Amino acid sequence: MNWLDFLEKLSSAAGPPGNEEEVRSVIKERLEGNVDEIYEDKFGNLYAVKGRGERRIMFAAHMDEVAMIVRHVESSGFLRFAALGGLSPSQLIAQRVVVHGKVKLKGVVGSIPAHMGGEEKIPKIEELYVDIGVKSREEVQKLGIRPGSLITFDVPFVYQPDTGVVMGKALDDRIGCLVLAEAIVNSEPKDKIFAAFTCEEESGLRGAQVAANKVRPELAFVIEGTIAADVPGVPEYNWITQLGKGPAIRVMDRTVVVRSWLLKSIVERAEKLGIPYQLQLSPFSGTDAGPISVSGEGVPVGVISIPARYIHSPQAIAKIEDIENAIRLIKSLLEDPPKP
Repeated sequence: MNWLDFLEKLSSAAGPPGNEEEVRSVIKERLEGNVDEIYEDKFGNLYAVKGRGERRIMFAAHMDEVAMIVRHVESSGFLRFAALGGLSPSQLIAQRVVVHGKVKLKGVVGSIPAHMGGEEKIPKIEELYVDIGVKSREEVQKLGIRPGSLITFDVPFVYQPDTGVVMGKALDDRIGCLVLAEAIVNSEPKDKIFAAFTCEEESGLRGAQVAANKVRPELAFVIEGTIAADVPGVPEYNWITQLGKGPAIRVMDRTVVVRSWLLKSIVERAEKLGIPYQLQLSPFSGTDAGPISVSGEGVPVGVISIPARYIHSPQAIAKIEDIENAIRLIKSLLEDPPKP
């Protein structure tokens, strides 16, 4: 598990949609000297190229994370915010955050507590605020904070060997970035492989569309940190995926239906390698596979996901064994991509 330090750097880096610079820097540091070519596009996507074959195959993982953005500064210095990506207000209360002004400032997401007369209810985003400990709008302005300033979660990365898990923020999709980077660094592909680390997935699947138009692949794969809802209160039929059951091979979601030959090929590859896997159907969620699949004249896209509990919240949990099995599977697909 020599990749743990790398995952900690990825998880700890700030990467709100459209502002993925810190994440991009961490990935470039890992890739440099280990691939044939590295470059960026005008949108902010990062590309690593390896192999010199005739087939153009793209693997994609997104760099951005769900976050928040300041939309108003109260006269008293409290910050009202909007969500960047899908966030549940109930999971934000009392969470520690980082507000990106002239420097990175710590704050707390606040609401009126029950013992002060606050009503016990799930708040709306517009009812919450961030408290950085100042008394006036003028103090906030001197700190370089204004409408448009970004807010990310302040969560330590944890590796817990006793239970074989990692915990941290932005595991959707920093786990995918880790898996893709480790797989391409340690592979010897025969085809021309483009590893695309994309921007703005959480705010509209935008970077993947740009990447697909640039690369023009004949086949693509998306690597994601995905929903594991195997928790109390959720019926078994709605778990989506489970921790410790292996990488999830996606059958469909609201943005794509995986071609039957490709789905069969990925399943057979996992079975050949002795990798446990689970089939994922996600009718209400989507990934970068959607825009990639309809780019150009159409691209067959497979999706391999690493289960993580509590994604799109301040912190998530994932199993080490699922991550390692995903690296093995993606490495094999990089070195020998399926053919129709």
